[in-house]
Amino acid sequence: MNIQTINKSTYRKRLNHVSVGFVLVFALFALIFGSFFIWAFAEPITDPETQSNFRYNLAGVVLALATMAMIANSIKRHKYLQEIYYVWQLKQLHNRIYRKLANIKAKQIEGDDNAKITLAFYYKTLKQVYELDNNTLTISNVNLEINKLQQHLGVEEFDVMAEQFDKKLLDSF
Repeated sequence: MNIQTINKSTYRKRLNHVSVGFVLVFALFALIFGSFFIWAFAEPITDPETQSNFRYNLAGVVLALATMAMIANSIKRHKYLQEIYYVWQLKQLHNRIYRKLANIKAKQIEGDDNAKITLAFYYKTLKQVYELDNNTLTISNVNLEINKLQQHLGVEEFDVMAEQFDKKLLDSF
């Protein structure tokens, strides 16, 4: 995966627009689908205290959620969503790496080049995501790890190794 340069203000603006848009469309779909299910399947209310349309409203929410998932899947590669999709992919990759991080660090100490490449990519892109998401609480820990790795590898080698990362490297851990 290639490391891309992302404009923070563009990313934040687009992420906010997409988030608000998805919430509004989801709420609209949930209301429409829930209303349709009530109209189509509910019996006339004879006792308001015991009768409920909860299951029809819940079905509307579930259908709206499925619809939003299909919409998100179909538009995720749109040019407007390029930065958002890139960061989403990075976060998924970070989760995969994090689950194997202890093993990767152990291999790196042994001198494994794949582990060095993976760690360089992980910390460099983790810093990028933290900066884009304004995560100031834990970025200092990431900076410490980057400094340790740069001292071990060298600053130039760190950047070169980060660019060499491929998802297939994770299979070796």
